[in-house]
Amino acid sequence: MKPHVIRTFYPADPAGVVPGGVDTFIRGLAKWAPDDLAFELVGMSTDTAARPLGRWTECDLGRRALRCFPVVRVASAGQRTRVPLSLRYVSGLLAHGRALRRGFDVFEFHRIEPALLFLADPRPKNAFFHQDMGVIRHQAADILWRRLPSLYFRLERRVVRALDSGWCVREEGVRAMRERTPEKAQVLRFVPTWVDDETFVPADDAARAALRAELAAADGLDPAAAWVVTVGRLDRQKDPLLMLHAVARLAAAGQRLQWLVVGDGVLRAELERGAAQAGIGDRVVFLGMRPPAAIARILAASDLYALSSAYEGMPMALLEALSCGLPAVSTPVGEVARVLRPGVNGELCEAHTPEALAQALARALERREHYRGAPAVAAVQAYRPARVLEPVYEGYRRLARRSAGG
Repeated sequence: MKPHVIRTFYPADPAGVVPGGVDTFIRGLAKWAPDDLAFELVGMSTDTAARPLGRWTECDLGRRALRCFPVVRVASAGQRTRVPLSLRYVSGLLAHGRALRRGFDVFEFHRIEPALLFLADPRPKNAFFHQDMGVIRHQAADILWRRLPSLYFRLERRVVRALDSGWCVREEGVRAMRERTPEKAQVLRFVPTWVDDETFVPADDAARAALRAELAAADGLDPAAAWVVTVGRLDRQKDPLLMLHAVARLAAAGQRLQWLVVGDGVLRAELERGAAQAGIGDRVVFLGMRPPAAIARILAASDLYALSSAYEGMPMALLEALSCGLPAVSTPVGEVARVLRPGVNGELCEAHTPEALAQALARALERREHYRGAPAVAAVQAYRPARVLEPVYEGYRRLARRSAGG
């Protein structure tokens, strides 16, 4: 039987090393999909020799393949360009519009801008919202729509009214969207994020010791220091400057640690200058962007995961760290409290300040051997792909049957 085809419109590169939870989310939807569903991505390319613009390319995700049609080139996925990627992407969609309207059953969107181009198409539409978009009014928001919030919410209502299905990874986001578009309340639902438990696995003591020795030699790390790792974009949402100030406080107090920074972004240069000025250049190691398997190795070898975000949905990187048996510290944001249990597998900050974060890091480092391993892994057992995604996949089937007139 021919599978139902879901075509996703979002500027992601499934075969590239790209920071961001949405890209991981999209890869996971395709990787864990049952055989009766097939995913295609109209996205971007970070390597146009391997994934040329304007052509379908098959990307191997391990369990499944994902067909990808890039419409825009991105040279450095961690940096912003003068013309926003969202505008360049929409321009690419317009250039290839006719070819992209054929051969699939269900539309899928992860931003509202691409959806605006297809509102008149009668085929079913599904969307994911990765934030409570009320955050665009947050003082730390780095979302372009923060300058025009009223326009964003008007356009969002137009998109939501055209949806047949919508999911948000924040329960508060679902409530807010239902209030803004009450006529669509029944199709807007909460879905948590999940963790790839084939990639992100804990290491036993011997394997962990070997990993630490290997990584220390490869990346110039201090094997005797406590390794505190963060994974993600270096931007205002993730607030790595808060983490930098907390690390400086711990170093001044005599804590022997290194902060391993996995990812890239617009704040990297400022972080490098700040670390040098604070005299902790040797305590901060910028590892750049790494593929998932390499990130899993770093997590399994580290002592503590840290999340210093100003706002979040349900961060996949936190679930990945816990799945590797790594205890965590986080600011009190998004859906973090679903998995991070203070005194069990990590610590929550009492306030969004360097002092509070430093105190939480110190508490967790002191008790890291109690928090490591089973308490961390147990917290994400309910967030395995098969369990989380089954209602999402069943939703695709209903939409595809409707598209076929069944």
